[in-house]
Amino acid sequence: MQIIIILIVIVILVLIFRPKRKKMGELGDHWNHYFSHLQFSTEEFYALVEEKIKAQAMPGVKISRVNFAETHILSNRREYLHVERKDDLFDICAAPFGTGFFVSYWLGKPTHAMRDLALKIPYLSTAVEGWQGSTYYVIDTACMFKGSVINCIKDAIEEITTSKGIRGLSEGEQMAMNK
Repeated sequence: MQIIIILIVIVILVLIFRPKRKKMGELGDHWNHYFSHLQFSTEEFYALVEEKIKAQAMPGVKISRVNFAETHILSNRREYLHVERKDDLFDICAAPFGTGFFVSYWLGKPTHAMRDLALKIPYLSTAVEGWQGSTYYVIDTACMFKGSVINCIKDAIEEITTSKGIRGLSEGEQMAMNK
């Protein structure tokens, strides 16, 4: 009985003190690339991408770091660079892997608890969807955000690969980032 109580207390403490992260809502695009024989610091990569994003001076962009569990609540956590603007977000990952280094991004929509709940209720969901309908402006600015962040990732990769004297992304690989 005492073991069960201790386990429950441990789980509660983990839930209370775990690093806070924003949840990813609807997932959109995903891209990744592995650079063989490249060793680089995750922190330096994130700082470089963050610097490039800030230099773009995009309105309403928030940059932070978030942690995601590798597999389950008690597993190791991985830090991602989180870039958010209105209803669009990127979670960018960069890390050593074996003798190389990989970079990936997940493009998605953040969760909005009240809106997400409202969208599950008949009739109310129709009103909410109609009220927040997309306009050309909303779609254009979302596309500009996506393209700008992807270009910042490309620029950071180019800067790193050039400085290390290894092949960067080919034209085809760069095009694949813009799905």
